[in-house]
Amino acid sequence: MQSLAEVGVDTSSARTHQLTDDDVRAADLVVVLGGEARVEPVGGTPVEVWETDEPSSRGVEGMDRMRLVRDDTAARVEELAGRLAGDG
Repeated sequence: MQSLAEVGVDTSSARTHQLTDDDVRAADLVVVLGGEARVEPVGGTPVEVWETDEPSSRGVEGMDRMRLVRDDTAARVEELAGRLAGDG
């Protein structure tokens, strides 16, 4: 994705797959972006849902939209990293 490449993230080898119970069970935490997807906790793994901003609802489209989504997600990941490290 071009918006990720702009900040040095290489997604060329990334592949998607259906999330399985084994995937959830093996994780320390599952983060779901947006309220439409449903992931059930398995084996005590917590599931956190991040209600995300949708710039297109304000008329922001294309690369401007993707950059806003990227930056919002990055800020949330930074906050999560701080929480997991005990900083917040």
